[in-house]
Amino acid sequence: MRSSRPPLEFLIAGAFALVVAACAVAALIVPAAEGVVALAAVVGAFSIWSRHLVAGLASGAMAWCFATGFLVNDMGTLTFTAPDGVRLVAFLAVGAAGSAWGMARRPRRRRMRDRGRPPVLAGRLSHPAPTGTSRR
Repeated sequence: MRSSRPPLEFLIAGAFALVVAACAVAALIVPAAEGVVALAAVVGAFSIWSRHLVAGLASGAMAWCFATGFLVNDMGTLTFTAPDGVRLVAFLAVGAAGSAWGMARRPRRRRMRDRGRPPVLAGRLSHPAPTGTSRR
């Protein structure tokens, strides 16, 4: 059965490209603290769209690497101090929460279509009842 979302490999590659682009834009436009918040918002939006927990967590981990290396520190230097750990947990939490929210907000009709069952009214809409009979 075919799923409506792309394969995990494409989601992770897309997350990488999105995080790199968002980090580059944030580094040029806003200060470091606001850049980290903007990067977290990008991770959340991507996770909601992807509806995949692994992709959400991967995008959070990648965002932490780029935020720590290029927004907080200089020249791609990764550090592992207490604020870096808090930032890592925050990015992972945003990725997981966004994925969970995206899965919860998935439309019911799409879920039923993916399971192979048409909606209840599909037969009634495509085949009108003969005249003179009642529809119960």
